[in-house]
Amino acid sequence: MKAILTYLVILASLGSPLVSGSFEEDRLAFLSAIQKRQESSICDGLELLARHDQKETAILFLSHGLPHESLLVHEEALRLARSLESEGARAAIRNAARNARDGSRRLDALRVIRSWPKALSRPELLLRLEDRDWIVVAEAVRALRDHQVAEVVSALVAKMPEVKGRLREDIRDVLKALTGQPLSYDPSAWSIWWREVRDEWDPTSVPTSNEQQQKSLPTAVKDGLYGEIVSERVIFLLDVSGSMLAETKVGGSRIEIARKQLQRVIEGGLDPKSRFSVVAFSEDLMRFSDRLLKAKGPVLKRALAFVGKLKAGGETNTFGALELAFSDREVDTIYLLSDGSPTVGKETSAALILQSIQNWNRYRGTRIHCIGLFAGDAPNQDEIRAREFLRDLARMNHGRYTEIR
Repeated sequence: MKAILTYLVILASLGSPLVSGSFEEDRLAFLSAIQKRQESSICDGLELLARHDQKETAILFLSHGLPHESLLVHEEALRLARSLESEGARAAIRNAARNARDGSRRLDALRVIRSWPKALSRPELLLRLEDRDWIVVAEAVRALRDHQVAEVVSALVAKMPEVKGRLREDIRDVLKALTGQPLSYDPSAWSIWWREVRDEWDPTSVPTSNEQQQKSLPTAVKDGLYGEIVSERVIFLLDVSGSMLAETKVGGSRIEIARKQLQRVIEGGLDPKSRFSVVAFSEDLMRFSDRLLKAKGPVLKRALAFVGKLKAGGETNTFGALELAFSDREVDTIYLLSDGSPTVGKETSAALILQSIQNWNRYRGTRIHCIGLFAGDAPNQDEIRAREFLRDLARMNHGRYTEIR
């Protein structure tokens, strides 16, 4: 008897497989879990519902799973929604991408669609280039990066003159990845080039694109650490922790170079129509302004003075700086220049910081470009950890990672 009881306990500890009932039973169980806010039960409910590959399942995923506040639930709903293959389910997802009133619902539907076979997904992605919400257009543009065909290049080249700021940057970056052409953000340059090569263009000859760059400090200083700023709603986060005092071989410390490079951008790299701000961070956060300001004369003068007075010292509160940047709903692009990983603040775990930003950025579409300034030698600095954090932060948030040595 004791042996039997022990066997039963072992079986119970291994858990039992999920047992699916009728669609209505599984639907009610899922909605009950939603109401009770039971995260694990919600995920179980999603898995059971996915066994009913039909229109009603897709609608539930779009209305209750994907928009859920939990990132875990959202990601599970996305994974399972992408597994639905019935015509009814795909018709519901297609309809949501085209006609949902809420932009976030259209965005979620598009995230599902981009995993479909290209012959099915491409027409929908091209349609969404005309969406009324810029963040949906941006998602369509990024998804079209996986479609290296002339039809897509033509559509993006045609769209480029219609947009400005962040969307123009997104389109140019995808065009560069698709074609291998290092052309500027000027739409006319792309139009002229495409008109000349379209009939003979061979996508198989395009080299593989890489969003990561490594530059020597002299080259980066000459070209400008930040490159060309295209966004019109941008915030610059500048690390002023103690490690930024490290001396470099080109003359001056990291902080001196960082200050001069940011001043260079403020002085001549911003469109007068753009809005911007600066946050310097060590243990504390130092804000130039509590909101984005127009890049005009008096504001630029004050910003130059603010950056010029920054001193390095203390620990690295990267989480606090990013949290502050995301608190401004206007911001669509973040430039983060740092030489270290997070060491102080509400959160210092790289994994948990990345998870938080995924949640904040789920319906924002903010790009985070990261610059790792590792020229010089800072004692006791874990460069490998810092590099991985900055690289992952950029990769997971549609940005570029540039490493300076």
